[in-house]
Amino acid sequence: MDIRVDSYEAGTGRVGGLATFHNALYPQLAKTGFSIKTFSMNLSGDLPTREDFEGIIIRRPSYHIDLDTAYVHLYDVLHQLGIDVSYLRKGQLSFSPNYFTGFVCVPTAYRMATIDLFIPNDWFSYVRSALNSWIHPDLCQQIFIHSTEPGRTGGVYHANFKGHVSDKLIEDEFNLRRGDAFSSFTAGQRFIRDLEFPLTYRILKKLQNNAIIFAVSKIHRKEYLFGVKLHGGRIGEIDDRVFAIYHGIDPNFFKPDPKVEKLSDFTIGFIGRSSQVKGIHILPDLASLLIKKIPELKMHIVTAADQRNPEYLYLLKRIHELNLNGIVELDNTFYVGPSKAELFNKWHLMICPSLYEPQGQIDLEAMSSGVPPLVGLGGLREKVIDGYDGVWINPYDTNEIAEKVIELYQGHYKGVSLEEMAKNGRDSAENVWDWEKRAEAHKEVIQYLEDGLIDHIEPELGELMLPKVDLKV
Repeated sequence: MDIRVDSYEAGTGRVGGLATFHNALYPQLAKTGFSIKTFSMNLSGDLPTREDFEGIIIRRPSYHIDLDTAYVHLYDVLHQLGIDVSYLRKGQLSFSPNYFTGFVCVPTAYRMATIDLFIPNDWFSYVRSALNSWIHPDLCQQIFIHSTEPGRTGGVYHANFKGHVSDKLIEDEFNLRRGDAFSSFTAGQRFIRDLEFPLTYRILKKLQNNAIIFAVSKIHRKEYLFGVKLHGGRIGEIDDRVFAIYHGIDPNFFKPDPKVEKLSDFTIGFIGRSSQVKGIHILPDLASLLIKKIPELKMHIVTAADQRNPEYLYLLKRIHELNLNGIVELDNTFYVGPSKAELFNKWHLMICPSLYEPQGQIDLEAMSSGVPPLVGLGGLREKVIDGYDGVWINPYDTNEIAEKVIELYQGHYKGVSLEEMAKNGRDSAENVWDWEKRAEAHKEVIQYLEDGLIDHIEPELGELMLPKVDLKV
């Protein structure tokens, strides 16, 4: 099968979670016989226009178009799919023009007429997805949504505190930051929301049995459907072609390393963006509670942020106010590759107190490294089993988090010791979340889509797409 992938970051041009997903999954699929080529963005300006990354040929644009041309292209594609573009102005693209002049609106270097499947990833790729739906209506598409604009900009947080995500489209599992669903789900840039919700909705309607959408967790699938509904779509027309599928981890890369010693102090690590959606702002206050019961506590906050970032400045201020210098370390290093794997091995616990997290990769990286994760909301809560291979925490209640950490530090949390939890996490990574196993799920889904068996995906592949960890008795 011949597949073309659209992923704005890929190969050596990796920055965040999308590249982690691309670089882990598609080489695995290539090993099973798929022919895969990816169109990506030249993020740094010095990346090769052609790269062979573990069997995946990645092409990047060799030129940029001007902003006027990008605007016209975006306008025409949206208009052709019946989306109101009367509000759209060229200046609205200038908040990050390179995305549009160097990727979103630039033609790929690949032939599309003879391939079997097109896989666009995130809003950067949906314009090309829409264009292909018109030029190649018989071409199957597997559209991936990794996050949405209202969540990224803080209009919507997750609130699945109990871990369970109901099948009903109810608001209870969301923290509506603007008071009501409509206002909260229309936060952020309108034209990005138009790409994520109305445009993908219309692509599904247009392609009928030739396209499906994948969200990255059950809560995220519900988030997408809510977004479509609140942007005027009739979700009953498409909800049976919107699925959730979990990511995986490479347990041969992230693994316990006996050559790396744990830090002498009891260290809780954080690695992520300086953004309130990541819950980073609660960490100094949490440390001030923990230090009362854990004298040798250290909190290692890794956030490669611009030092003018408001959240970063808040951390500096709060660390000083609480007299935590020497206890809380702010680390502005961007860890990738082996240095990131080594970092996990130095920590005793990893904390990810996210308020909004569609999928989350950090929990799997920690578990695979033999480091129990303390996880907040969203997709993190669906994959981590509280009291088995990690701990569920309430990012809004630092006192409760402190109590759970102290329990684990002093002996057990829900009857499970720190050492047992670390081993359980490693077992979960190897037996359930290994990308080799996750690739099998993707392989099956692709075959079902190719064979026109979309109606069979949920009943027959549901457990493959959303696996569960078998608890040891």
